[in-house]
Amino acid sequence: MNRTAYRIALLLLLSWTFACEARSPNQPHAAASEPSIRWPIPEGWKHETFALPPEFAPTLPYQGTEDLRFMPGFSSPTAPDFWSYDLVWWLDQPPAFQATSLAQSLTTYFRGLSTAVGGSKYHFDPARYRTVLTPVPASEPSRLTGQVFTYDPFATGQPITLNVEAELRSCPGTKQVAIMVALSPKDTTDSVWKALRATAGTLVCH
Repeated sequence: MNRTAYRIALLLLLSWTFACEARSPNQPHAAASEPSIRWPIPEGWKHETFALPPEFAPTLPYQGTEDLRFMPGFSSPTAPDFWSYDLVWWLDQPPAFQATSLAQSLTTYFRGLSTAVGGSKYHFDPARYRTVLTPVPASEPSRLTGQVFTYDPFATGQPITLNVEAELRSCPGTKQVAIMVALSPKDTTDSVWKALRATAGTLVCH
């Protein structure tokens, strides 16, 4: 595994399991967004913060910060909340928020993540990576829903399809824009989504 892939794997796999246990569940990562922005960490959930674009997806067309909230069973294939999490992209400039543009960004993101973390261990078919999104009519703030077709590069190396709910929020006080994304392989009627939506709803953007 090359240096960059090793670093990514260490950050995104080992730290999900161990590093966050050393931090209070109510304290944000030191690199979190500006103080006027708040996003509580649910008890038992893991969390991480990274700069955008991430090392594994340098062509992602965003500048800012990524905050993540992982459900307790995220890394366990047998857990009901496997691969279930929320992320926010805090962006310095307003992005294009259409189904096509965000789908391209998510495809780039997950292709890079899978390749960097699991590319040396598993065979991934490049043709699998794609995202299909559709706008939610008359939604305010603007919302998109759909699916990401990718792989689990951490535990199984197997194909995984993530259901997606994405929302665009404006933060005029900080002159930022937030893209909130909830993801899970579970159907959106599953109880996992109640927790994902509730956590997404605690984000304060002003």
